[in-house]
Amino acid sequence: MKRLVLGFLALIFASVAAGLAMAGDLQLSGNKRWLAVASTKDIDIAIGIARQMGGYGDPTKVVTSASGYYAVVLGPYEASSIDQLKKQGSGKFDELPKDALLSQGANYKDVAWTYQPLSMGLVGFTLKKAATFSVDGLQVKVQGQPFEKDTAYTAVTGTDKSGASFSFDIGKDRTADDQDSVESFASEDFHQAGVVRLTRDGDPQIVVTSFSGGAHCCTSTWILSRPAGAAAWTIIEADLLDGSGYWVEDVDGDGALELMSVDNRFLYSFDSYAGSFAPIKIARLIDGKIEDVTDRPEMKSRLAQDLAGLEFSAKNNKDLWKSNGFLVGWVASKIRLGQGDEAWAKFMANYDKASDFGPQMCTTGQKLDDCPSDKLQAQPIPEGFAQFLKDNGYYPLPKAAEALIKK
Repeated sequence: MKRLVLGFLALIFASVAAGLAMAGDLQLSGNKRWLAVASTKDIDIAIGIARQMGGYGDPTKVVTSASGYYAVVLGPYEASSIDQLKKQGSGKFDELPKDALLSQGANYKDVAWTYQPLSMGLVGFTLKKAATFSVDGLQVKVQGQPFEKDTAYTAVTGTDKSGASFSFDIGKDRTADDQDSVESFASEDFHQAGVVRLTRDGDPQIVVTSFSGGAHCCTSTWILSRPAGAAAWTIIEADLLDGSGYWVEDVDGDGALELMSVDNRFLYSFDSYAGSFAPIKIARLIDGKIEDVTDRPEMKSRLAQDLAGLEFSAKNNKDLWKSNGFLVGWVASKIRLGQGDEAWAKFMANYDKASDFGPQMCTTGQKLDDCPSDKLQAQPIPEGFAQFLKDNGYYPLPKAAEALIKK
């Protein structure tokens, strides 16, 4: 039986411990160098940049320095110059800030934060191979089951630490057109499951996902839980999300993981998929329901980190300030931090007026779904974006944006 003892949580503590252990090893010798990409007195800005740079796949840290600044460093690398590092990186470091430098860490003191990519530690399952878990007295088996001709569903069975048993069939009640294919259950890449701790109390939760396949799409997620004090297990279908779906972080440090995603409504709305930048969303499992907690005060630091990552990307690629896909995600992120008015002014000065991406309007006044195709017309981008922000709950709206919305 496979055992998943909340491996990703252990990974968090291990990475912190490793970071502290390295604190005395920040001073390098020989030809080894840290790549320092940013320096700031704001820990959230530093962490946001480190999250962004962590996507390169190399060890990334925030370290304190003797000057009182936080430095974002990658590596170490065997390199004596930025040019040499770029050649070694085969394009990986082509977009570095102009003030990036190599350092042997003479002024570095301690590791303040270590980048660690977090997933839910999911395990693949098929029709022939079950995913099994034993965590905190919870015993779970998840496996595909054949259903009607060429279709299948996911069966989840188990017992919790109280001895209560549970059984759920996921996808069995779908219409024939929406059922999963037998073919999709031939690979572990399409159906996965895991056990996570999304609440501080009660049993941990079971997460089951199904990937639809295809470019830029989509992962369905189900969460099985028994809230503290509840008599029975229940199942929740979470948001259908682009790509691999949710990841998890303990944003507020309370021991329970938040469900992290990006606001998928921004994808394709004002630019191509590749050109779209979406603000993060943070959700929490509360009393057996998934609640959006993005705008709660305790999440503000994480929002500031996300914004810092966006602005660091634009520092390295100034063309982003002329990209509508970037600008709308950036403005929305600024609004959440109370900086919407200044962000809107920059948007208005820089947005691409010639873009053919954006909301449409019906010249007859009908709803878009009912509008004849020859009556559809592109809405002016500022008006369309202002309405988009309002419709999707980004408050407070910048005053100039609100003035564009028709009453």
